[in-house]
Amino acid sequence: MRTRMANERALGLAFIYAAQTWRQLAAIFGEQEARALFGLTNVLMVFGGSKDASFNKEVSDLLGSVRVARVTHQTGRTSGRTFSGEDIPVLRPEEVRELPERTALVVAENGKPIIAALTRCIDGRRGKTLLSQQAELRDRLTNTRRLGPDARAQQADALAQARTLGLASTTWEDGR
Repeated sequence: MRTRMANERALGLAFIYAAQTWRQLAAIFGEQEARALFGLTNVLMVFGGSKDASFNKEVSDLLGSVRVARVTHQTGRTSGRTFSGEDIPVLRPEEVRELPERTALVVAENGKPIIAALTRCIDGRRGKTLLSQQAELRDRLTNTRRLGPDARAQQADALAQARTLGLASTTWEDGR
């Protein structure tokens, strides 16, 4: 998969994959292969709630740091101001974990990371229509199953058909 991602990425094709956790990827592909997939990923979307501290730290490190200006004021006999700068992470690991619901951290190629607001497909008027269609379909399926033949009737029909075709034997009918 790594080779295919690398080759087709060069052609402008994108792969979309999802994993609940980093550990899930590592369990499926192995640590080395999972790291390779992670490295070839064009756009990374991270949702809050991850309890994997090392993954959250890695994401924080990936985002980098930003320089913040600091001013210190001194009062008293020798009052004055001191200006300095401090590098702080764009997002600390615990802030990665605490991303609110319906938001995602998006890291795309060489772009600056953003926190995107998300909407669910079941929100709004179209979402209500989708949910009502889903409920209607579930009701139809439930009624079809309830009104359709039960398993014993289907078994009896299959056995009768097998007898008609000469495929049923007495051993099979007796369940031996």
